[in-house]
Amino acid sequence: MAATASFNNATKVITVASDGLPRPVSFGTFPNENNPNTVTEQDFDHDFLYRGGTFGISRVFDSNQYTHDGFIRSVTLSVNDIALFTGVNASIKVDDRILFVFNDYKLTFIFRGTTFTSIAGECWLAADDRLDLIVSDQALTPTTGTYEYYDQRNGRGPTPLGTIGVAANGVALFNPSAGTGGNPPPGFSWNAHFPNSPVTFGPDSCGGHPEQSGQYHYHDTHFLDCWREGSSIASYNDYYGSTQYNGDNIRHPDGHSKMIGISFDGFPIYGPFGYTQPWDSLSSTTTMSSSYSARDTEAAGRPDYGSTSENPPAGALIVDWEYVEGTGSLDYHNGRFCVTPEYPDGTYAYFLSVDDQDAPDFPYMIGLTTRETIDTTFTVTPVQQDQGGGDDDGGDAPTPPTLQFTLQPQSATVNAGETATFTVNAQILPENGTIAYQWYRSTDGGFAFAAITGATAASYSVTGLAYMTGYKYRCRIIGPVPANNAQNSPLDSNQANLTVSGSGGSGDLQNRFDSTSSNFDSTAQSFDGT
Repeated sequence: MAATASFNNATKVITVASDGLPRPVSFGTFPNENNPNTVTEQDFDHDFLYRGGTFGISRVFDSNQYTHDGFIRSVTLSVNDIALFTGVNASIKVDDRILFVFNDYKLTFIFRGTTFTSIAGECWLAADDRLDLIVSDQALTPTTGTYEYYDQRNGRGPTPLGTIGVAANGVALFNPSAGTGGNPPPGFSWNAHFPNSPVTFGPDSCGGHPEQSGQYHYHDTHFLDCWREGSSIASYNDYYGSTQYNGDNIRHPDGHSKMIGISFDGFPIYGPFGYTQPWDSLSSTTTMSSSYSARDTEAAGRPDYGSTSENPPAGALIVDWEYVEGTGSLDYHNGRFCVTPEYPDGTYAYFLSVDDQDAPDFPYMIGLTTRETIDTTFTVTPVQQDQGGGDDDGGDAPTPPTLQFTLQPQSATVNAGETATFTVNAQILPENGTIAYQWYRSTDGGFAFAAITGATAASYSVTGLAYMTGYKYRCRIIGPVPANNAQNSPLDSNQANLTVSGSGGSGDLQNRFDSTSSNFDSTAQSFDGT
């Protein structure tokens, strides 16, 4: 077995099983002078919500109507709606990308706050009770219609270290960071595959390498060269073998890339080619470009740019990269809303980013945050013990700290008006340290979690009200404070359910802060690693 996948269309859950080895694609020789770790089989099974064919969580403001007059589609906002845009805990922030699905078409807007704009594809708070969306089509007489929108309130958490997705051949996908591997300047992390880095992590010709447990993984796009070579991936299954574009089995006949894997937040990951017009499958194809660039000047606290490991060149550290809106075709997460051959009605999707020379371009696969929260509720089982040692690049760095829950929060049932308390216990291995806590609440069945203001202890108590039955709670821990450099930081606990009996309490059903209904429909898809 390399990898298998099955999809339950009723539950939208995909089950992926893999041994972590890159068959039918080969890999380099390990251990080697830059990496003493041996590639070992790493079995895992993971069930998670598949979001292909969706845009995330569907929402509306209190009114789901818009008015189109001239080049403006206006949405009336209530007092509750306005609160989503204001304050430090605002759900919608300046420069966020918001997808509006109107009754006649779909369009992504950049939110400009209260700053006036007349640029198509941007929106702003034109009044205390109105959001103006600037469009390119003019309505000579006012018309009305309906909409739903998709914001990025769940896409602000950092992309974690470790496995964040799986390639179609079963290889783990990592973010661009090497963590503390290779002894970077204190407080910083290496860009694992920066070509001019003063350290190397022993990548092979296929762009992968094993980490300290022996898990082989990809950080960037080099693996596509090996997938294409001799059409090796074409023999893997019919998805890759039955069609091609000018001899490239990783692309559909129209030139659009095929899926190369799935992120563990549920969205598909495509190769580097997409449609020139995101919503037009008849438009030509082009490479998807990153909107990240290396900073001209050093980030705060970063050693001066240089050419040594103490003073690395610009781009060698993760902190060197910043997102610049409008400089590329991909968003902060390295994806976009668009149509694809698999999803003609649209989807959110990640794309591999390359430059105009087809070279990997930071952040390569997934950006510094993910569109939705990564589901890491799986266990990797090494089948063969690692014969090497050291960190990701074979250096002599000490074992990085690891967060661990020793007590998960338990579901609670209380009478209305009584107090429910959720508690976690946690530790840091191999040496304990200070842990920071933040509790989150979901009011929509666990699809979206919002931070609870002030809930920063190991326990959280809440008074149960009748309408709160079904609310879910979980705790996120980071540490050790202040470095927060545990290899799995931040770490989320299991979810705990709240059940409230009786009809007591002073809750007002009209003021409950539930998210709107979620719609995770998916069109038929053929991504199957068998």
